[in-house]
Formats: sequence, C-alpha cells, structure tokens
Amino acid sequence: MSKKLLWPTFAVLTLAFAGCQQGTTQKDVARAEKKVAGEQQDLEKTKADAQEKIAAQQTDVEKARREAMKPVIEDNANGSVDANQNQKVAKEQKDLDQAKADANAKIEKEQADVQEAKQDLQQTQAKFKQTQDRDAFVTQVDQQLTAVDQKVDQLKKDKDNAKDDPAKQKLQDRIDKLQAQRDRVKDAEKDMKNADVMKWQDHQKHVQTQMAELDRLMKEGA
Repeated sequence: MSKKLLWPTFAVLTLAFAGCQQGTTQKDVARAEKKVAGEQQDLEKTKADAQEKIAAQQTDVEKARREAMKPVIEDNANGSVDANQNQKVAKEQKDLDQAKADANAKIEKEQADVQEAKQDLQQTQAKFKQTQDRDAFVTQVDQQLTAVDQKVDQLKKDKDNAKDDPAKQKLQDRIDKLQAQRDRVKDAEKDMKNADVMKWQDHQKHVQTQMAELDRLMKEGA
C-alpha cells in the first residue's frame, strides 16, 4: 500500500486523538491577557488621537472667531462684522462638534472592545481553572487504575502458581470482574474528558460511582 493512501487515514486518526479532550491551557489565558492589553492600548491611542484632533479643531474655531471680531474697514465704515467670517466661524464650530461626536463614537467602540476582551479573559480563566481541577481528578483516577493493573498482574501470577483448577478458576473470576469494572471506569472517565470542560463535574459523580465499585472489588478477597 502506498504512503499516499496511508497518510489520510493517519491524519484523521491524529486529529481525532488531538480533539478527544476538551480543555484550556495557560497559553490560552496568556493570549486572552495579551488581547486585553492590546485593546487597552488601542483605547488609549484612540483617546489621545481624539484629543489631538479636537484640540486642533478648537484652535481653528478660536482663530475664526478672532478673525470675525476684527472691524471691517474697507467694505463697512461702521465696523460691522463680516458675514463671511461668521459663516466661517459656524463652519469651524460644526467641524468641531463633528470631531467630538466622531471621537466619542470611536472611544465607545474601543471601550466595548476592551470590555469584550476582559469578559473573554474571565471566561478563559474560569475554563483554565476547571481544566486544572478536572485534570487533577483524572490523575487520581489514573493512579488508581494503575494500582488495579498491578493487582491484576499479581492475580495472574497467582493463578499460574495455583495448584488446582478450582483455585485457578476463582482467581480468574476475580481477574475478569476487575478488568470489566476497570473498563467501565475508563469509559466513564473518557466521557468526562470529552465533555465541555465547564460541565465536567456533571460526569464526575458517575466516574466516582464506578471507582467505588472497583475499589470494592479490589478489597474483595484481599
């Protein structure tokens, strides 16, 4: 069989294995923290840019007002204010109001992005905590399963050394019961690991129930 035919199957198996356990890592938390920092920097930059633009526009308004307040000597002997200058003041004020409105809109958007990033960080931290708690429980379960495997190995040796068939059969019965219950624990543990990490505790009790029965079988005939 060619390598080209083998690769797709291997890739599928690899992806299936990689996706078999739900969870959140410290790297996920770090990425979320970095995103919050980035959004906060964007907010501060937006505020600074807005202040700069508003200040520049405010300068234009004040300049237009000063020009409008100057007496018009050539065209108006009584010193009235030039209508064109008033229009310019109105235009500059309108531009200033628009600059403030645009700045507020941009700042509100950046503030919303910061808040969203913070909420995402909180959720990621919560998932990471649940992942740690679940993995700690899984470690305990796996340690107990290792002890069961060791017990089964010992029972198999005892069976080989048994002198008569009834004794061998009794040991085989214990082996069969332990292995069957071990498989039930492993299946329950797998379901728990495949579940949404925020809901792993919904499956924990089932694992604990199966573990209690396995522990009872371990002590039986000890």
